[in-house]
Parts: sequence; C-alpha cells; structure tokens
Amino acid sequence: MSEFVLYNLELDGSGGAKVLAASDLPVALPQEGSRWVHVDRSDDLAQDWFASLPDVPYSLVEALFADETRPRLVKMGAGILLTLRGVNLNPGSDPSDMVSLRLWVTPHFIISVRKRRLLSIQDVIENLENNEGPESTSDLVSTLTHTLISRMASVIDGLEDELDDLEENMSQRIEADQRSELVQRRLESIRLRRFLVPQKEAINKLIVEFQTWMTRDQLVQVQEAANELTRYVEALDSLRERCILMQEEFVNAQSEKMNARMYVLSILSGIFMPLGFLTGLFGINIGGMPGTNNSAAFWIFCGVLTLLGATQFLIMRKSRWF
Repeated sequence: MSEFVLYNLELDGSGGAKVLAASDLPVALPQEGSRWVHVDRSDDLAQDWFASLPDVPYSLVEALFADETRPRLVKMGAGILLTLRGVNLNPGSDPSDMVSLRLWVTPHFIISVRKRRLLSIQDVIENLENNEGPESTSDLVSTLTHTLISRMASVIDGLEDELDDLEENMSQRIEADQRSELVQRRLESIRLRRFLVPQKEAINKLIVEFQTWMTRDQLVQVQEAANELTRYVEALDSLRERCILMQEEFVNAQSEKMNARMYVLSILSGIFMPLGFLTGLFGINIGGMPGTNNSAAFWIFCGVLTLLGATQFLIMRKSRWF
C-alpha cells in the first residue's frame, strides 16, 4: 500500500470492512457501495492521486489539503466538505492543540485527510475490525462526528477539575506561582473554544444537509454530538469567566499586600521624618551650635529624639493609624 494511504476500506454494510490494496484505490468516484480512503496529507502523492480523479474540482483539492483550516461545512463538487477538529490525545501532546480531520463525503465515497494521528479514527477502525463499526458512508460520518466529540469529555472535565483545585488553593493562600498556572488554564480554554464554536455551527449545518442521507438514528446521534458540543462550549465560557475572576482576585490580593507594605513604610517615614530633620539640623558644622561645650549634650539630644519618636508613635496609635 502506498505510504500516503493509511486505510483503504470497503464497508460491508454489516459493521465490518474489507481492507483493499493500494492498487485498488479508486480511479473514479464510486457510484455504489461504501468506500473509505484515509490518507496522510503530508505526502504530496495523496494530493496528486485525489486531483487525478475525474469530477473533482481543483478548488476542492486545495481546500482538502490546505495547511490551515477551521471547522466548517460547505458543498463542493459532487459532495460535501466537512472539516472537524479533535483533541490531541497523542502521548506528550497538549490536548488543546487540536488535530484537524477533513472529510469529503458523497453517497458512496469518503476521503478523510489528516496530518497528525487522531485516536477517534483508531476507535472507528477497531470497531470495524470487530464488525461493530459503521455500515455506510452516512453512518461513518455520524460515527466519526460522535466519536470526535466524545473524546473531548475527558479533556474538558480535566480542565474543570484543575481549575477547581487551583480555585480552592487560592481561597486558602495566594502564591506567585499560581498566576502562571492560571494563565495556562485560561489559554487552554481559549484555544479549545476557538475551534469548538465554529465546529458547533458546522455540525448543526451537517444535521440540515444530511437529512436525506442519514437514517433517523444517525441524525439523532449527530444531534446528541451537537448537544454535547454545546455543553462543552458553555463549560469553556464558564471556565474563561472563572479564570478572569480568579485573575482579578490574584491582582487584588497582590495590591492589598503592596498597599499594606506601603502603609508600613509611610508610618515609619512619618515617625523618622522629624527625627531626621533634627539630626540634620544639629549635624551642621557652623559656629553657635548649642551644647558644643557640654559633654552631656549628645545624650540629652538622643533622649529628646527617643521621647519625640515615642510621642509620635503613641499619637498615631491613639489615632488608629495602625
């Protein structure tokens, strides 16, 4: 099988699929049965093969193999182009760095394109190997949509749990390192929401466009996926608002600490200002300074400064300055 072909399958209509060789890639759009070809877009040969099929406009090839995409659904050529995003659950990856999956769907043919590995595809393949997978192209679309959305649950729930823990820790004690963690949670929620909002619109449009292709059960499955996605978007909105409130609380706490320190410095400045004035005044070296011939003058001056400082302290204390 060519390196760009990840899976070349013929759905058998009973939940299973027949694995076909690379030489069996379609040379024209299938008009019967249910074919699924899953390719790696990082290989230029994948684009060349798809562009060679008759009745495939070049605008569709460009859209399907574009470097940057966002979730959408649009009619192109003889089918429908559907672009979705799934959470990145590959080992060592950031789940919010979502993986793109592009589908072009006709009644009897689906080509799916990806660059990075998507575990939702693996779930569908395993179900087909166990004869528990989709039975038609429309069933495959509804199954992929539902699987992609279902995979997001653990990520959204994990983000909520992390923010709950951070919120509880901040309620007990606010520390400097919590700010970077809070910023990270907020960025994750923003990155996820960036793709989930247009994906919700694309799936809602999918329900309308595929009404004549899908069975009632398949439509219900897609509608449930859309409802779940709506819940995730609302959860991310809530997370973002909580992050903003917690960030404001962090800033307020830091401001209170700074104000408290500045207040202490102001009190100390208020006490030592007159003392500094007197020591500066009596520190000038000109004639006529009192006490220059008195050996006890220094200790008398220190006693006056101590008495003055204590008096200021008592006056401020009585006035409830601190």
